[in-house]
Amino acid sequence: MARKFRGTETVKVDGKGRMSIPARLRRVFDAGDPSFAGSNAGRTQLVAVYGPEWWNWLELYTIDAIEEIDEQIDALPRGSQERRWLELLMNGQSTDLEIDKEGRMVLPLKLRDKLGFADGAETVFESRGDYIQVYLPDSRPKDVEALEQFAESHGPEFDPRVFLSRNKEG
Repeated sequence: MARKFRGTETVKVDGKGRMSIPARLRRVFDAGDPSFAGSNAGRTQLVAVYGPEWWNWLELYTIDAIEEIDEQIDALPRGSQERRWLELLMNGQSTDLEIDKEGRMVLPLKLRDKLGFADGAETVFESRGDYIQVYLPDSRPKDVEALEQFAESHGPEFDPRVFLSRNKEG
């Protein structure tokens, strides 16, 4: 089983679009890149999914995680709406990135502009298990708002771990 991302960190963007990846998160990216110890000379590869225009966040995936998603997409019927949407999102609205030897990742200007990641901006790196969600602290991702509404609809004592036992039954 692949290592999972855990925790939340604050990371600044510099004038060149570089972001220093915290060491504990970097270790997960390293472990999730099969070629890390190979020919890429210590540069860990990853995939950034920036999504449609309404997304106000970025998702950072290890190579192992994105390859697993690609296999799941390939298993869907060719030409189906589900496959076409997932291909657009995970392939067409994404880009390959790398972490340099100093532990930094450079975001292209297009992504910095889309997300409002200006020089000196603080961003939140929030773990989601097999990926990291990156956003501005004053702009919670719209998908998180939807999850909070879902939890509220179950009442104040709601514990989402109840879904884990359902998974074993199903």
